[in-house]
Amino acid sequence: MNVYFVRHGQSEGNLNGLHQGPEVPLSQEGRQQAKILAKRLKNIPIDIIYASPFIRAKQTAEIISKELNLPIEYWEGLKERKRPTELEGLHIDDPKAIEIKNQLAENWLREDWKYSDEETYKELIDRANLVVNHLLKKHKNQNVLCVSHGTIVKAIVGSMIFGERLTLPTLGSLNHHLWIDNTGITHCEYTEKYGWGLLTWNDTTHL
Repeated sequence: MNVYFVRHGQSEGNLNGLHQGPEVPLSQEGRQQAKILAKRLKNIPIDIIYASPFIRAKQTAEIISKELNLPIEYWEGLKERKRPTELEGLHIDDPKAIEIKNQLAENWLREDWKYSDEETYKELIDRANLVVNHLLKKHKNQNVLCVSHGTIVKAIVGSMIFGERLTLPTLGSLNHHLWIDNTGITHCEYTEKYGWGLLTWNDTTHL
């Protein structure tokens, strides 16, 4: 099985340095990135397209779907990690945003602590594990495209590599040190002999 994870194209939130909720659309540049990506993916055999239901991922997937002539299945498991609602719409340099993020940074290793309504890293790991289990159960002999977001892709790939050994500190390190650009492609392969392998990370040679 081959799984191709794609981060959505540039969003209006990315462009303007804003913390995003689910309803933020692609920017004009993001739509162009998605069109370029779609033409590249046409050269890769894809059996099924999954996408996050967030607008920026949905719009990216729709452009790809049209080029590949494949339907999209929207999957809640691929949505981005939920940050506190109080952050949504704030600029990354807004003092209130900085204060909230400082509190999150001080407490993120505490599984039972929340600022408000965010998804904890423990909950993120649990969701990533469910995604990996679903892929293995339903698509072992297929090529799957997942249009998603940076943080959840890191968690899913972490689950593939570390399995039950994926801890909060390990995920924190992955999230801090790895970056996925808009429309970056991450390619993972599963074989019965070797299990999961990470073949490509954040490939943006199409841009």
